[in-house]
Amino acid sequence: MVNLSFEYKSPELSSGYILKGKNFRVSLIKYQTLYEHPLPGTELVEVYHIEPKEKPVGSLMLLHGLGTINIPFLLWMGIHIANAGVRTFLPILPGNLTRTADGSMSGREYFSADVKKMVLFWEHAVVDVLTTLQITKEKGWWHENNCLVGYCLGGMISVILSALSQEFRKTIIITSGGDIATLMWYSPTLAYFRRDVKKGLGKEYKMDDKDWFLETFEKDIRKLDSFKSIDQMINSQIHPILKIDPIAYARYTQKDRITFIEALFDRALPLRTRKILWNALGKPKRYIIPTGHVTWLPFQYFLGSLILKEMNIKEFKRKVKLLEKPKLEEK
Repeated sequence: MVNLSFEYKSPELSSGYILKGKNFRVSLIKYQTLYEHPLPGTELVEVYHIEPKEKPVGSLMLLHGLGTINIPFLLWMGIHIANAGVRTFLPILPGNLTRTADGSMSGREYFSADVKKMVLFWEHAVVDVLTTLQITKEKGWWHENNCLVGYCLGGMISVILSALSQEFRKTIIITSGGDIATLMWYSPTLAYFRRDVKKGLGKEYKMDDKDWFLETFEKDIRKLDSFKSIDQMINSQIHPILKIDPIAYARYTQKDRITFIEALFDRALPLRTRKILWNALGKPKRYIIPTGHVTWLPFQYFLGSLILKEMNIKEFKRKVKLLEKPKLEEK
């Protein structure tokens, strides 16, 4: 049921500048998706390309979270990272913002009682990001000093991408988790899924039976260690949602390339979901920040500094004053 492979063919691009500053330029790149089964409204890929005017010293792929509110904050951060000479790409993931499927809501389909549609969106997101990566390599935009950064949903997809591709020198996962079954039944932000279940949706894969769903997922999670490859896992009989869960891909990543950032007061992600993903990744370097799931967003300067540190880039060229920087606790 899950298929993350695709045939790359260089797509025709359209691009235009939408913002220019003293030390950077932002353009919007558009192209038709290479994913074979896009839903209406999601066919056109949009990528924000933030280019420093000086010679780039690194490249950053930045993946946003569910919905729309977080995207302007991440764009702001990308613009200021450009002041340190880092070329940044922020693709709009299918099903979000301007790429919302017809008749749907931004971000809704990634955690849906309709399993087939849900899997489709995860597949589509992976294909679009890998296509964007290939385009940047073709154009000579992808630097050997590079980093993949994902927030929330983007962090979950980043784990999958890091397992599928060796192109990312560093991966930073921000306020993200695994065990999608637990998320769907216990995350306050996914209450719409539970309302849909009460309406009679989710019966095909018994997602409407909470106890069965959680127990089956737990049993299938224990089977993950027995798989020798991603293909073997995808072709197995485990629950189809586990086949798009980052914990199923975490063991195929390189621990020394991962940095895990967890929000201490994160109510959107139950503690189990954060802990299980960190453990599945091999307990990589972790920072715990004293904020909530979204209240860290005004501290983009702090996060930008951490990204540059992981990329061995010493500092911003121009300082940007924000609120007081929060402390980090390394575990």
